[in-house]
Amino acid sequence: MDDRDQKLVVYVMQSIFSVIGTVGNSLVLYIYFRKKEKSTSSIFILALAAADFFTCLLIVPFNIITLSLDYKHGYDAVCRLYMFLITGGVPFATLIMVAIAFDRYFCICHPFLHVITIFRAKLIILILFTFAGILGIMVALMYGINDTILDPSSQSNNSCFSNMSFPYEPVTCNSTSYKVNASSPELGDSSNPYHGMCSPNYDIFNEDFVLLFSKIHAILYLLMFIFVVVLYSLIYREIHIRRARKAKRKRSSLYPSQSCAHEASMGETQMTLMHGPMSDGNTEEPTKNGHSSKRRKIGATLKEKQFYANIRTAAMLFIVTIVFLIAFLPALLMTQELIPYNIVIFYTYFVYNTANPVIYSFMNQSFRIELKNLYSKMCKGSWKH
Repeated sequence: MDDRDQKLVVYVMQSIFSVIGTVGNSLVLYIYFRKKEKSTSSIFILALAAADFFTCLLIVPFNIITLSLDYKHGYDAVCRLYMFLITGGVPFATLIMVAIAFDRYFCICHPFLHVITIFRAKLIILILFTFAGILGIMVALMYGINDTILDPSSQSNNSCFSNMSFPYEPVTCNSTSYKVNASSPELGDSSNPYHGMCSPNYDIFNEDFVLLFSKIHAILYLLMFIFVVVLYSLIYREIHIRRARKAKRKRSSLYPSQSCAHEASMGETQMTLMHGPMSDGNTEEPTKNGHSSKRRKIGATLKEKQFYANIRTAAMLFIVTIVFLIAFLPALLMTQELIPYNIVIFYTYFVYNTANPVIYSFMNQSFRIELKNLYSKMCKGSWKH
């Protein structure tokens, strides 16, 4: 498949992502926003859906236009706006994934600490949004429309712009069709295939700073991957330990040891010898104890239900995280030139912004019920009209 066919595949693929993602995430926003009792997980899901909705509605179409123009926007403002959106909006969704992992960790492993409350969840989202915006602004200031570029033969791995910031596509030069010296007047010629391209610009920041920032940017993604994997590993470990404890308690209640049974019978005999058999007048205290025991059992049952509800939510969000890792990792490795570049595989990372509503539909029963209710209302409304 040649470059033109690959780009056509990317256009079709991203168009599908844009339509499905916009519709799907708008449904998630509608359903979760209407919930009366919001938990920390629903707050983070709302933020993630908003980021995905914005990406599918604006960033993906903007990316299709940019690819069709071969990154030749014509104006610095448009070039920098594109860089701001793609390097600010996409990382925001990634940062929300890390926040969700921390929320699930404290909710399951340390439920009594109440570290992340509703207010703190909203504050975290605001901080992450600001941080992602700063990242986008920094990258935007490092790019612009260049009339001249460096000699491709002088750069490592034959890459025109080796200091790309993820998730920006690493543009590769073809040295056989473009061989000029850095001082050649042909560099500013409009016939140059790289003339007017949106690329790194050193007017504001020098080249060393841009290169350092791009490395920090890539390391930031790597750290987020590590945080997410470690936190979900700790969650799995906690669930495994609790299940082992529950199984042990169940075995001990079904098959008590002989020593425990002997001690219980000896204690009962001693009580009978000391006080005689229990009379009808002493029925009040056992009744109270019975009510107390019943309340304890109800409390334990509610805690257990809440724990398993948290596990189900964590399992759903873990699948979201797995899709996130699978979608983003190839693109990240390509920008760092660790694996060969392929434009189709590179831009599959946008599938992450589309997949979340599908995951919620399959793994969240209440979400499915709300979708059915919404569909029923829409059908009734169409019949009335």
